[in-house]
Amino acid sequence: MKFPRAPGFMDSSDILNKVHKRMLANLQGREGADSVAVERVKGIMTKDQVLRKAVADLYVNLIELNDRPLAIEVLAEHIAILVEMLNEFKKSPD
Repeated sequence: MKFPRAPGFMDSSDILNKVHKRMLANLQGREGADSVAVERVKGIMTKDQVLRKAVADLYVNLIELNDRPLAIEVLAEHIAILVEMLNEFKKSPD
């Protein structure tokens, strides 16, 4: 059985652009923001774009493999990693 594919799935370029613009605006609005910080944010933006592309590619490859249990296991592991990261940020003081 093939995986369903929603039209426009993984097309998040508008959302991504808004997030990246907000990241730069927040940084530029901070007092004392230097070129090193701006470059750091630009590096994060690049990594974010690469990660999103890799996730989309992984999804397509999992569809092509046509192994639902494996797809669920692989995606669940990635979700668990992201949840763990989110929890770390949530418990860190601002």
